[in-house]
Formats: sequence, structure tokens, C-alpha cells
Amino acid sequence: MPATVDTRGLDRLVESWDKLLQRFPEEKRSALDRLGQELLQRVRREIGASGKVAGWQAPHLGSEGGYVAVRAKPDTYQTTKSGRPYAVGYITNAIEGGHKVSRPRGGKGYRSRVKVAAVAGRWFYADTRQDLASLSQEEIDTLMQTILDGLEGRL
Repeated sequence: MPATVDTRGLDRLVESWDKLLQRFPEEKRSALDRLGQELLQRVRREIGASGKVAGWQAPHLGSEGGYVAVRAKPDTYQTTKSGRPYAVGYITNAIEGGHKVSRPRGGKGYRSRVKVAAVAGRWFYADTRQDLASLSQEEIDTLMQTILDGLEGRL
């Protein structure tokens, strides 16, 4: 006596899983893009001031779409009054973490106005990193819903 098994439901589930595996990298990249834009806005808000340093910032998506970061734009330079170019990443790092103040060279009759040994850092990247947990939860929930839909055969 031959037995027959209806596998249409199983085929539909496997097809949905295949769609999920194809869509997941795109969904993850899309979520990271949105997260990168939000991080950029928060970093720019933390920087404040005139906007020059804030304009140097840009989101960077990892080469395989595994992470997103906000950092200074690559291959961008700021020229000093003497004409020497400085990479904006160096300048951003000095503002972020603070830097030493050069000792006065002075001359006869010169009186230094420097009162501190170092300039305190602004820590705009660090402050944004602390706020990240609340920010990314919504994106994680959206991505998880896509995964659940795929596992339950709704894709």
C-alpha cells in the first residue's frame, strides 16, 4: 500500500527561506545605511560650532556590510595659513581626544597667554557611541521581523 505525502507546505517554507537568504544581506545593508545617517546627524549635533568639522564627517559602511561607522572623510585636507595640508582625520582626532598645547617659544619681552598644558577633548564620537543602544533597537526590530517573516514562510 503506497503512502503519499503532500510536500507543498514544506516546499513553500523552503522557498520562503531561500528568499530570506537572498534578501537578508540587502535588508541588513539598508538597515545599516539608515543607522549610519542617524549616527551622522547625532555626531554633527555633538560637534556643534560653525560646521566646518561637522562637514568633514561621513558614514562609512564596512566592505562586506557588517558594520557602519562615522568618521572623517578620507583624502580630505585642510590647509594651514602657512600652506601645509593636514588630513581632516588628524584634526578631528585632536578635537575628539584633546591635544597638547605647544610651549611658548617667545622672545625678549614675550609673555605667553597659555594657561593650560592641554586642550580637553570634545568626545563627540564617544558620546554618540553611548547613545547607540537606544538608537539601533528600532532597526534591529525591523530586521528581526524580516527574519521571522522568512522563517514562518511569509516572504
